[in-house]
Amino acid sequence: MENTATGTLLDTLNQDKRFRIYAYHTVCFGGLPSCLRFSVFTDRTRTLVDEIITCLDLERFSFETIFKNWSTEDFKNALPTDDYPYEYVFKSESGQMLVHLNAREGFITVDFYYNVNRADCEQWILKTNQNLRAKFSPAKQPKFKVLMQQEGMFGTEDVNTNDFEAINLTEYYNDDFMEIDATISDFMTKKESGIILLHGEPGTGKTTYIKNLISRFHDKNFIFVQNDFVRDLLKPSFVSFLLQNKNAALIIEDAEKVVVSRDNVSEDSVVSTILQLTDGLFSDFLNIKIICTFNTDIERIDKALLRKGRMVAKYNFTALSAEKTAALAKKLGHAEVKGSLTLADIFEFDKRDFKDQSKKVIGFV
Repeated sequence: MENTATGTLLDTLNQDKRFRIYAYHTVCFGGLPSCLRFSVFTDRTRTLVDEIITCLDLERFSFETIFKNWSTEDFKNALPTDDYPYEYVFKSESGQMLVHLNAREGFITVDFYYNVNRADCEQWILKTNQNLRAKFSPAKQPKFKVLMQQEGMFGTEDVNTNDFEAINLTEYYNDDFMEIDATISDFMTKKESGIILLHGEPGTGKTTYIKNLISRFHDKNFIFVQNDFVRDLLKPSFVSFLLQNKNAALIIEDAEKVVVSRDNVSEDSVVSTILQLTDGLFSDFLNIKIICTFNTDIERIDKALLRKGRMVAKYNFTALSAEKTAALAKKLGHAEVKGSLTLADIFEFDKRDFKDQSKKVIGFV
């Protein structure tokens, strides 16, 4: 059944007298419009507007331009090319559709409003959105989340990782790590819970490896958990959060205070929390993976965390062998390097004095 127009243009204005596109669709065609949005970040807003309009194929449903909003320069020596429309509304009477393009500095949105009963229009919109996405959207980037808490409720903040790249593990790590990586990689693809313990001196590549995991498993939900939040992991509000994030991988860096042998009630509570999430009643349902990194010796770790079946993998990161050190240093363009160095030492070789090979290096790659 076709919708009929209702109301007047005055009905499209909100209380601040600002134009509402969805209300305009109702005025023009009646009913409540369905909507699909395409959006893209860009550093060339002005030129991209024309390219997007061309890609829209507005002749398909005989769209006409309803209005434009302009961005203009006010100084006297401004060029005509400095002025450009940043907002358009296109209207199709035959298709009962509106297309709203809004371009601000660094960001462009295209909203399609249509009658849900018009399957032909919906298919055109879906195809057009796919074309826009294929031509203008960036490739999917790996990301992780940071655990946040506000007013007693848990949530996450996304962190983009444009600098995270998949690396050649055979160049960055000793040969005995390849089997461990295979085990961890296989585990990441399964809906299972468990603990991964990565330990070793600062600068040996623990964080680099976690970045590599994030870059390889784009669809995995990696959540960085601050040490202070670990004690809250079994609070009702956090359990509710985990129910919305099944099969997530929780990352706890510098986890010495969390995983060391239990000597008091407070530490017992933290370790018990991890045990319940990975081997208790919750484990089969939530499939939570916990990745802990720490610098302390594995012998200090609570033995309950090391039980087979609960612990999926553990590895002690050390300096690269002399052969691998020389090979990686040569690839990075450094002078001939002898002896074993950590990743941090190799990457900062030209910035540091390594004459005293016994000095302790602080930091990590």
